[in-house]
Amino acid sequence: MSSTTTSSNRLLLRAVILAGLFLGAVGSAWAWYNVNPKRFDTAYEFTPRTQVPGLEYEAFAVDATTRETLATTNLFNGVFKSKGEPKFVAFLATWNAADSKQMGVVAHTPDICWVGAGWVPVSLGQPRSTNILVNGVSIPFEVRAFRAGDHPRVELTVWCTLVSGQVFDEGNRFEPPAPSTERAGANDALLNQAANSRTRSGGQFIRVVRERIAGDGSKQFVRFSTGVEGDWHKSLEELQKFAGNWLSLNVTHPGGATSAKTP
Repeated sequence: MSSTTTSSNRLLLRAVILAGLFLGAVGSAWAWYNVNPKRFDTAYEFTPRTQVPGLEYEAFAVDATTRETLATTNLFNGVFKSKGEPKFVAFLATWNAADSKQMGVVAHTPDICWVGAGWVPVSLGQPRSTNILVNGVSIPFEVRAFRAGDHPRVELTVWCTLVSGQVFDEGNRFEPPAPSTERAGANDALLNQAANSRTRSGGQFIRVVRERIAGDGSKQFVRFSTGVEGDWHKSLEELQKFAGNWLSLNVTHPGGATSAKTP
């Protein structure tokens, strides 16, 4: 057998091995989500209300660029006012299974979007997350505080992401900057946005693989905030109370139990 033939056979064998490894990896990934898929006992879905006791709601249209970025038109965006003054800023986006083939549609949290717009995360001593009762069900929400550049006003915001009806927590992977580094210019904001995006993407990948959460199901992202005037504890309590009045929670049991809807 000539050296040319031997070399060709080695190349062919290498190609076959590489193709086998590739197909094996793809097939294993597909099987992980599709062969005897995990069925969660409970799934959640938020529904927003426009009528909240003691507050007046004003809707705000979402511009075309933002709608294109979010890849959905199923949006709730507005302000709830008290005595004519803005009290709570509320936002909810929903993607159905047909429009949410990628996990990227939930990568629009304040850690990324607000930081990219120049907002600076600050530490007031607030927790990274808190449980909020929605129709009697305890749901974990992320908690952050931000300041718009050098503006003295601080906005306390909470949010929750649902993927295929499951709460997609952040795992406490986000750390606000130290007080001495809270000032950020435009370039710093973009760098922080990119770093937060990479961290979130890595966390999402680990979570969906470990818990077998399919990325082609329905998704929701809900966020609401209020200004901090004095003690942040009071602001957080107000957000928790607002959530119970603004949101309704639909609870289903895809694992086989009887479905139920909260009041």
